[in-house]
Amino acid sequence: MKFSAIDLFSGAGGVSEALKKHFDIKCAVEFDKIIATTYALNHGSDHLLVKDIRKIKKKKWNKIKKQLNGENPDLLVATPPCQGFSRHSRKKSVVNVDDRNKLIMEVIRVANIFQPNYILFENVDNIVNFKIFHIFLSVLTNLNSEGYKKHLDRPSYHLRFEVVDAVNYGVPQHRKRMILIGKKINAFPNTDAIIQETVKGLPYVTTPLSLWPEKKEAPTIREYLKRYNLSSLEAGGADKKDKLHRCRNLSPDNLVRIRATPRNGGSRSDWKEEQLTLECHKKSNVNFGDVYGRMNFDSYAPTITCGCLAYTKGRFGHPEEDRAISMREAALIQTFPIHYKFTGKDGGNAYEGSSENIATQIGNAVPVKLAQSFVDLIYNQLLNEAQIEFFPEQLVAATQA
Repeated sequence: MKFSAIDLFSGAGGVSEALKKHFDIKCAVEFDKIIATTYALNHGSDHLLVKDIRKIKKKKWNKIKKQLNGENPDLLVATPPCQGFSRHSRKKSVVNVDDRNKLIMEVIRVANIFQPNYILFENVDNIVNFKIFHIFLSVLTNLNSEGYKKHLDRPSYHLRFEVVDAVNYGVPQHRKRMILIGKKINAFPNTDAIIQETVKGLPYVTTPLSLWPEKKEAPTIREYLKRYNLSSLEAGGADKKDKLHRCRNLSPDNLVRIRATPRNGGSRSDWKEEQLTLECHKKSNVNFGDVYGRMNFDSYAPTITCGCLAYTKGRFGHPEEDRAISMREAALIQTFPIHYKFTGKDGGNAYEGSSENIATQIGNAVPVKLAQSFVDLIYNQLLNEAQIEFFPEQLVAATQA
């Protein structure tokens, strides 16, 4: 039994990859044409809108709504841009006015039109410190202090949101993200779902929705990658059979640096020759200790970012070979399947175009297995609800037996 879903800010399609086993994706929205090309290579383009979500008019949404035959979609997924909410943003959250942050309110606009039964929302962990996210929670919940709807024509949602680490959901990578699940409220009053604030001004749900996946320990990088039997590479090398298994070249100085870095977890602090260290890294207050580091095969990867191909931008050195990780390795650590296609060119074929564009898509994606944990949970919940709706007497009899 398949349910219906809408995927907003779909990116390269990591969440859609998790969705398609149990959900019929009625619409996906992606603004960037190159990224949308990657999405289409893997999921088709018939349901894909390549457009700024702010410019999609209600008339267009209503046309999509007709495809649902008057039914509400079962699930609305939204993974809006996170750069403006990142801890690495140059502006602190109290003064950050990054225009992209307003995009989260588009999720509410679409939710008000479609009134989905469930909402799944993902972003960086630091979003909880932003006032616009607090407003987002309050508007999405749509409840007054007595637990009744504030706006009768809009849906209300019982929420649960937490900061999670992807490593606890089968992903061989430390990646902290804020995940939110919302379930449409059909009976009022509901005082459990009211949004409140702590004395420090942080939002919380009075009694969070009791729906959350169980944690699942991830395999190490070695355990996860060994099944794919990837070929060895030199810096700047490429696999003739797997066009995504290619890595950046290294300068002569950086080749010396990585050769001086111990395998499986070594970092620049292990260098014995002082001249290898850049002057800017010699200052006592310098952070970013992972820069010029190697991953550890017997542990987990650091967060895969848009700069994941660069040895100089994080702990993206290969655990044992003298090179940075390849695009294929980055995609696998993000738990994309081995057959997943990427392109760095508008309208391009698989693996064409800019490696930087492909790295950006991989780094910005929701890890497929992280998404799968939450998608499967919601699917099973919908399945149980459908069985109760269509076979109530049989379920009651089975329970009594």
